[in-house]
Amino acid sequence: MFTAAVLAAAAMLLGLPEGREAIRTVRASWQSYQEWMVSGPRSLEELAARAEKQNDANTLAFVALSTRDPNRAEALTERVVALDPQFIWIYGSRHHGPDADPPREERLARLQAADPDNTAPYLLEAYAAAGPRVEQLSHGLGMKDADFEALESNAKWMGLMDRAFRAPRYDSYFDKHCQLTRAVWNREKNLSPMVVLSGLWTHAIPSLLSLRVFSEAKIHEAQKARAAGDLKRAESLLNQVDEFGIRMADGSGTDIEKLIAWSLSQGADKELTALYSSAGRTGDEKRATARRDQMAQRFKEQRLANNPSRGSRTQAFRKEAMLVEGFGILCIVAAFAALAGILVLELWPCKIQDAKPIWRRVACWAADYAPAILLISCGAFLVSFLPFQRVFQEYRASKSALFDREPLMEAMWGLLEVPRYLTDTNAAVSIWTFITIALSALLVFVLARGFYRMRRTVAESA
Repeated sequence: MFTAAVLAAAAMLLGLPEGREAIRTVRASWQSYQEWMVSGPRSLEELAARAEKQNDANTLAFVALSTRDPNRAEALTERVVALDPQFIWIYGSRHHGPDADPPREERLARLQAADPDNTAPYLLEAYAAAGPRVEQLSHGLGMKDADFEALESNAKWMGLMDRAFRAPRYDSYFDKHCQLTRAVWNREKNLSPMVVLSGLWTHAIPSLLSLRVFSEAKIHEAQKARAAGDLKRAESLLNQVDEFGIRMADGSGTDIEKLIAWSLSQGADKELTALYSSAGRTGDEKRATARRDQMAQRFKEQRLANNPSRGSRTQAFRKEAMLVEGFGILCIVAAFAALAGILVLELWPCKIQDAKPIWRRVACWAADYAPAILLISCGAFLVSFLPFQRVFQEYRASKSALFDREPLMEAMWGLLEVPRYLTDTNAAVSIWTFITIALSALLVFVLARGFYRMRRTVAESA
């Protein structure tokens, strides 16, 4: 009865909401967060079915942005916008591949009409109209005069990009997506973090490479104007690129958008510095140089701060993850040992009495101590998971979408690093080397012990 009570206490610990969340999160990290491919669609469909009955636009929007089924996403998107036109922003938030599931022009037209001062809808349409030439140039290392002429021949793409650069505001709707995700997670706390965050990780971001190509085209046009002596036009073109980069950085919801925006401003400021220097405008040259250096410093700091493999918080989460996953493994081992020991003693009592003393002791030890070890390891597992649990709670309770998500991403990355290390080739070699040495040492010990016993038996018999 005492053993049953101990096992029940361990089961109750793991059955708490905190325990279930810890199990879901750690199990997902062991599967490299691929469990979403199996349980994610089922969880999302259950949410969608309940939300459709209740006409819950929030939950339907969340499912539409999270599901990997394009047909289901399209149907849910139209249902959401019909229920609440304020959710029209989801037209520009779902990730679309370059070939499959492209954004529909009529939806983008409706989004542009509803949000005409925003850059993002024009960038999304420009991405659809870019064509293979722009895609090819976006991955190139340098552009020549023939490349710029090819860009100018794509009048639709150039017109959309020009409208995007002139729009007074940049918003990729990531903040709205974060707020929606947080609201649903607060209501549906039993959802796996991977299911909750999958939509955010695939949020639609305007083609950043197309931005680089168009900014280079603008800079090239400014260089031609400067060579022709039209310094005013050259300055206007470069200022347009610089101001767009600043506007984009101020309105960005993701770090990659900020990095691209600052790189655009750096390129424009570099050309502005050269233009002011050639015109003898020393004061303007100093201001452009200072702004370029400031952008370069921001770019460097942001890139280093968001390197998940080097961040100090990620390293701390990785250490915590080692404890969490170590105690998780201990829970599994102790549970199997307790189950095996109890079953052997209860189902085959006669056989275990006739077995060798060492096997009888092992079974008794497992039945006596494994339940207690399981209870202690379950408690340690939940305590070691508290830092991750705290991050989840802070994310749910926070009102900000830009800064408080970074600890959440770092926590998830920290949990992933341990199983990734174990599956790494060098780590696998080290682990198997250790196991081989340990088993060899055990074999040598058994042989030496047997040889010693044999010699002692011979000596006693003599």
